[in-house]
Amino acid sequence: MNRRSFLATAGAAALAPSVMGQNKAARIFKVALVGCGGRGTGAMRDIHAAAKRLGCEIKITALADFFADKVNKLGDAYGVDPKVRFVGADGYLKAIATDCEIVMLCTPPFFRPLHLEACVAAGKHIFAEKPIATDPRGVRRFLKAAAEAKAKKLSLLAGTCVRHRIDVASQLNPFRAGALGQVRAGRVYRCHGSLRQYERPRRPTDTNAGYLANCWYMFWEMGGDQITEQAIHQVDTANWFIGRCPESALAFGGRWRRPMGDIYDELAIDFDYGDELHVAAYGRHVDGCANPVGTRLVCTDGYISIGGKMKRFDGKDVAPDMASVADFEPSNLVQEHKTNLQALLEGRFLAEGEQLAMATATCVMGTLAAYSGRVVKMRDILENERSEFYDKWNTAFLPEDFERTDDIPLPPDGKAGFVPGVAQA
Repeated sequence: MNRRSFLATAGAAALAPSVMGQNKAARIFKVALVGCGGRGTGAMRDIHAAAKRLGCEIKITALADFFADKVNKLGDAYGVDPKVRFVGADGYLKAIATDCEIVMLCTPPFFRPLHLEACVAAGKHIFAEKPIATDPRGVRRFLKAAAEAKAKKLSLLAGTCVRHRIDVASQLNPFRAGALGQVRAGRVYRCHGSLRQYERPRRPTDTNAGYLANCWYMFWEMGGDQITEQAIHQVDTANWFIGRCPESALAFGGRWRRPMGDIYDELAIDFDYGDELHVAAYGRHVDGCANPVGTRLVCTDGYISIGGKMKRFDGKDVAPDMASVADFEPSNLVQEHKTNLQALLEGRFLAEGEQLAMATATCVMGTLAAYSGRVVKMRDILENERSEFYDKWNTAFLPEDFERTDDIPLPPDGKAGFVPGVAQA
């Protein structure tokens, strides 16, 4: 199975059974997982829990990952037939070609647009983990495939799980109703220690492709850097409550302590939403420092710590709308899958691809503003005619190149990475 033969036969997926509109008596969702690392393992656990809450079951039709040890560890845990455990960069094609109805995409973000295209071509429902790309080209590619999924009425669940938290979702209605007035400013924080679990030195058996796939977080090309890969939750929440995305970004950042890769240690971004509304976003991965995480918006009549308090300047608290989240699960990771499965059982489908792509676009815009030293506009990310400069930042390889060769060129490592004010070759 290669991409050409896969696409040639993808139309046969129309003959596959669909879960849409079935009642709970059917009780079985056929699921394939692409990406069996930490997030994929967690997603599989969460969708099993969600199905159980609905009185349904999950049948795993296939597992795929770049590395055999990850596939086999998860496959052994769930008793998955070794015949449907697929290894390598093209394993996703073989997994999607099974009789699965839902595909969960949990690989490094760089591969997400390519994998979404294959899912849509095969007529599968999709869970797409955040973020969905690392560069402007990938964002545009994902947006196009997401529009095709919507036209085909394929459910696309976004991995921006903060939207499914009880303490967050319950605040949206009173906030949108004007309980605090109009938004005038905001702050986003996503600060941690050094995240050493992602510092994975090259192993003697690693090819260039294998090294990048294993140490993906430390390379912007593969993971998108910390604002895109992690703070996307907080940035997406700001966009959600404000009701729109920023128009441009000016940013600063740098690296001093990273032992490998090319991402920054710190990033500070000024997102301009227009009408003099600015949101400051801060990300840092340095041990021994303050580590705030969250989103706060200041309004004309009060402020909101999203997931915390809503308070008016006259001293009165604003109550959340608990009725709107009455059926939510305590775990937002379980709740997002429950929302999707419930929709499919009722003959509905989710179309969350655009919101996920735009949250990613916001973060990519801010990251490239820091790397380049320029003011980057949203249209620089979304419009082909304005994105030439930024597309050149990631031209060494494309996602499908990993299927053709292991000899992927390595990005500049360490301090040879991105220098603001200097055009990158």
